[in-house]
Amino acid sequence: MAAKKKSGSRKSVAKKASKKRKPRAAAKKSAAKTRKPKAAKKKAAKQALVSPAIAQLDERIAVLRNNLRDLTEQATAYSGASTEELMSQRIAEQEAKLALLITQREKLARRGS
Repeated sequence: MAAKKKSGSRKSVAKKASKKRKPRAAAKKSAAKTRKPKAAKKKAAKQALVSPAIAQLDERIAVLRNNLRDLTEQATAYSGASTEELMSQRIAEQEAKLALLITQREKLARRGS
C-alpha cells in the first residue's frame, strides 16, 4: 500500500481554516451594517406618514403605559389596605388618561385618512 502524504499537523490545518473564515465573517459584518433591518424601514415609513400631533399622542400613550406597568409592579410589591387603595386609585387615574389619549389618537387618525 502506498503511504499517504500528510499535509501538516492538525493544528496548522485548523489555523489555516480559521484564517480563511475571518475575511468572510468580516465581509458579512460590514454588509450587515450597511443594510437597514426591515422593521426599521417600516417604522421610518410609518413615522413619515404620521402627523406630529399623532406622534406626540403616541409618545404620551407610551409614557402612560410605562407608568401603568410601574404602578402595577409597585402594587404587587406593597401590602396593606391603605397602600392598596391608593395604588388602585392611581392605576384607575392612569387608565382613564390612557383611554382618553387613545380616543384622541383614533379621532386624529380618522381625520388624516
